Amino acid sequence: MDQPAPVPPSVVISHVADFYRRYPGETVTFYTRIEILRPLPSLTFWIDLPPEVTPGEYKASGALADVSPRLEVGDDTREMTWRFEREIPAGARFDYELQTTINHVERDLEMECRAGVALGVGDEARDIAVASVTIDLHAKGRYLQYLPGIYRDDDLMGRFVMLFESFWSPIEGQIDNLPYYFDPEMAPSQLLPWLAAWVDLVLDERWPEEKRRRLLKSAVSLYRKRGTRKGLQEFLEIYTGVHPQITERRARNFRVSKTTDAVLGSGVALGKDNQPHTFAVTLHLPPLASEKQEADRRKAIEAIITAEKPAHTGFSLNVETRAEEREKI
Repeated sequence: MDQPAPVPPSVVISHVADFYRRYPGETVTFYTRIEILRPLPSLTFWIDLPPEVTPGEYKASGALADVSPRLEVGDDTREMTWRFEREIPAGARFDYELQTTINHVERDLEMECRAGVALGVGDEARDIAVASVTIDLHAKGRYLQYLPGIYRDDDLMGRFVMLFESFWSPIEGQIDNLPYYFDPEMAPSQLLPWLAAWVDLVLDERWPEEKRRRLLKSAVSLYRKRGTRKGLQEFLEIYTGVHPQITERRARNFRVSKTTDAVLGSGVALGKDNQPHTFAVTLHLPPLASEKQEADRRKAIEAIITAEKPAHTGFSLNVETRAEEREKI
């Protein structure tokens, strides 16, 4: 018997937190994004609040940001719910931020916070998408392990050393993740110009961040190939996203005599249609939104070729656009 085809999802939900390790009294902000893939007649968005947190302020954006949440408290559950009793079009997206404060806990534990989307409202609502995030809660500061045993069971001392831990933890986190700061794919965007300076590379801020990262990652390899056709092709491909065609033009050799091997070198041009030490670059690119963007892109491509070609050579650039595609660089 044939299996029924899977039903495509109607909603995609993402649920994350700004911190994944917290102490009592500290705050955690949950970020939730809901993307509607197919039109829905109505829906309910909910966040299941663990008993270890106290809800605070929230922010919402999107077409239905005016809907206020409702806190529903049961025997063993607490939920904040947003109910949309109207049709929601495909392509709609909603972003929510909920700030919470960690309550006092007696022991270390893992706290799970779930968020979901239910189709319909009221008792007839059924979940169609659920996401969760887990946060490590610690009842006492880690620095207690470095104190004499008489202080480790002291609640006041446990809270006191948390002050110092909160100061130093961000610095410890940076030190623990130091290798990522030197990785072009993982480093913060503000750090990219500094990393580029290490390899004597000046990044063009007009380039998209993804392409700047790729260029920085390939910088050493490109330096080894500088002045070659392959190196120029790779550089242009990083910027344009397409593989360029490069045609080299050489002077046609002229044999002095049929009986001797004397020839004029490839750098000597006799007759017509000879263009020694030149090459042509052809790029098939999608058109941009305006003529100014087209001109800026051409200038950027010409600047790349000028910087990467051998100094004694000349070039011509032919950019062919395809009307059926669009791209913004």
